[in-house]
Amino acid sequence: MSEPPSASGTAPRQSRRQFMKGAGAAAAALALPRLVAANEKKTRKPNIIFIMADDLGYAELGCYGQRKICTPSLDRLADEGVRFTQFYSGSTVCAPSRCCLLTGKHTGHAHIRDNGELPTEGQRPLPPDTPTIGRMLQRAGYTTGAIGKWGLGGPGSTGEPNRQGFDHWFGYLCQRQAHNYYPTYLWRNGQKVPLDNPTFSAHQRLDGVPDAPGGFDRFRGSYYAPDLMISEALKFVRENQKRPFFLYYATIVPHLAIQVPDDSLADYRGKWPEAPYLGDRGYLPHPTPRAGYAAMVTRMDRDIGRLLTLLEELGLADDTLIAFTSDNGATFDIGGYDPEFFEGTGPLRGHKTNLYEGGIRVPLIARWPGHIRPGTTATHVAALWDVLPTLAEIAGVKPQSDTDGVSFLPTLLGQPEQEQHSYLYWEFRSGGGSQAVRMGRWKGLRRNLARQHNAPIELYDLEADVGETKNLAGQHPEIVRKIARIMKSARTESEHFPLLPPSPPVLSDLPTIPKDNWRLVRVDSESRFNDKLGHMAFDGDESTHWHTQWKGAQPDHPHELVIDLGRRYKIEGFRYLPRTDGGVNGTIREFEFFVGDDPDRLGRPVAAGSFVSAKHEQEILFARTAGRYVSIRSLSEIHGKPFACIAELTLLGKQVR
Repeated sequence: MSEPPSASGTAPRQSRRQFMKGAGAAAAALALPRLVAANEKKTRKPNIIFIMADDLGYAELGCYGQRKICTPSLDRLADEGVRFTQFYSGSTVCAPSRCCLLTGKHTGHAHIRDNGELPTEGQRPLPPDTPTIGRMLQRAGYTTGAIGKWGLGGPGSTGEPNRQGFDHWFGYLCQRQAHNYYPTYLWRNGQKVPLDNPTFSAHQRLDGVPDAPGGFDRFRGSYYAPDLMISEALKFVRENQKRPFFLYYATIVPHLAIQVPDDSLADYRGKWPEAPYLGDRGYLPHPTPRAGYAAMVTRMDRDIGRLLTLLEELGLADDTLIAFTSDNGATFDIGGYDPEFFEGTGPLRGHKTNLYEGGIRVPLIARWPGHIRPGTTATHVAALWDVLPTLAEIAGVKPQSDTDGVSFLPTLLGQPEQEQHSYLYWEFRSGGGSQAVRMGRWKGLRRNLARQHNAPIELYDLEADVGETKNLAGQHPEIVRKIARIMKSARTESEHFPLLPPSPPVLSDLPTIPKDNWRLVRVDSESRFNDKLGHMAFDGDESTHWHTQWKGAQPDHPHELVIDLGRRYKIEGFRYLPRTDGGVNGTIREFEFFVGDDPDRLGRPVAAGSFVSAKHEQEILFARTAGRYVSIRSLSEIHGKPFACIAELTLLGKQVR
C-alpha cells in the first residue's frame, strides 16, 4: 500500500501559473532517435498498455496539481515520461468517449455519441465488424486484452469485446452495473463469473441513524471489483510476456459510488473535517465521503504501481509503452463527491456532462523508456480519437478505415514534425444538446440546441482565459462564423443519437380542456425529496414536472397517473410535454392512455403508442370518448431507464352537456 499523504503531500505544489505553463519548450528542443533507426537491429514490436480512469478530473493527480490525493505511481510515470497539458477526452460521458478511443472517430462521426441505455443489461452496441483498435492490433500480430468497464454492448450483443477485436475480456459489460464496486457477477469472455457479494442497489439512501454501528456496512461485500481487475491484468501480462500484447485497462475508478476497502480508507480517515453522506444526491451513502473518494484514487494508483513493478520484474519495462488518461472530466456535486474541496478540474470551468474544458480536458501521461524523454511536458493539442492512428504508427500497421485522428507519435518521441489538427470537434445530445470546437487558441461552444436550434456560439481564448470566463463572440464575429461552419460540416446525422430534436409538429385546433377542477387521484411513484410531484403534470406550469422516484428504490414500469377532471368530457386526444429543463431522464417512450367514469376500472386503453425524445408537445388523437377520469400509463422510458416524467399533460375535447 502506498503511504498516506503527509501534511505537505507528496504531490508537488504548483501555482496557477505553473499549473498551466508546463515546459513545452524543453520538449520541443530535445529531439530523440526515430522509432526504428536504419542501422538498428529490428526487434519485436513494443507492448502497449493503455489505462483509462473513469471520471477522473484534469487536476486529480499530483503531477497535475492535486494537493489532497496521493498518487505516487502516476507521478512517477510522469517523471519517467511525458505529461500532456492539452489532451481531450472523446466526450463528456462514458460510452461515447470509449467509442472515440476504440474507433478513432470523434462524436460527429462515431456510432456511439451518448450513453445509449437499453432496457436489458448493457448499452447500445457497436455494430458488427466495426474497425477498432483491437482488430487493428490483432492484424499487427498483437494479443489483445480488455479489462474493466466496457459500455459498448451487453451480453450476447454485437458489441461484446470478444466480437470487437479483443482476445481476452474481463469486467463489467454494462455501465449501470459498474456503479456498484461489489457486484454479484462480472463477465469473462462471454461467461458470467458469479461473485459472493450481497445484492443491493447502487442508488439508495441510508435508513436509520448515520452513526449506528454497522449502518454503512451493508454497502460492501467480499469481492471488490477493482481488486479482481488488477489481478486479471497482471495475469494477462504474465501469460503474454513472450509476445507483443495490447492491454486496454479501463478501470471503473473513481466513478461513483464511493466504495473502497478499509485498508485504503485508513490512509485518509480523520484527515479532514467531513460529515457522513446519506445518499440524498444519488449513488450510495458513505460515512466519510472525502476520505473515501481520495482512498479510491490512491488505491487505483497503487494498482498501477503493481503493474509497473511487474513490467520491471519481467524485464518488459523498456519494451512497453504505457499510457494513462481519463474518459471525461470530474463529476459534479452528486454521490458524496465534493468538487470544491478536491478542485478536481483545477482552473477549468465545467465538469462531466458539459463541453466546457472541465468536462473534456483530461490528463494524459505516457512512458516508453528509450523513446520518450523522461520528465517532459507536451502542449500539443490532441484527443482520444488520435490514439488509434498513434498506435497504428507504433505497430507498423495502417488503420482499417479513415479516422478523424492524427498520430501524435512525433510528440511522444520529441520530434519537431508533428502534424496539427485544424480543429477538434465534439457534440453531446443530452443536457439540452451542445457542440464544441477547439481551433488553435479558440474554443467555440453552443448549448441548449434542443430549445434553440441555432443557439448563439460562445467564444473563448484558451491561451489567455483557460477558465472560459470571458465570452469574446461579439469581438470576433469572423472566428464565430468559421466555427459555425465547422459545427455544420464536421458531423453526419446519427440515427440513434440525433443532436437536434425533430421540429415541433403542427398541432390540431381542437379545444383544450380547462384544468381548474382537475385533481390527482393517484400516482404510483413520485420524487418527493426534490418536489417533482404527481400534480405537477397538470399544474399549468411548463417549468415544473412530475418525475417518478429516483433516489433509493426505483420502481420499474409501468408507471400510472390517474386524474379526476371534475366533470365528464368528450375527449378526442391529449398532448404530452416532457420535462423542459436540461435533463431528459424520464421522457416516456411507450404509453397507454385511458378514459372512463370509474378511476379503478378504466377498461381498455383508448390510445397506445410511443413518443420521441423532444422538448416540445407531442399530440395523440383518438376516437371521441366520454368520461370523467383519465389515466396515462408509462410502459418504458426513452433510454430504457425505470423512470417517467411529465411537464404538462393537456387534454383535447369538450364538456358533456
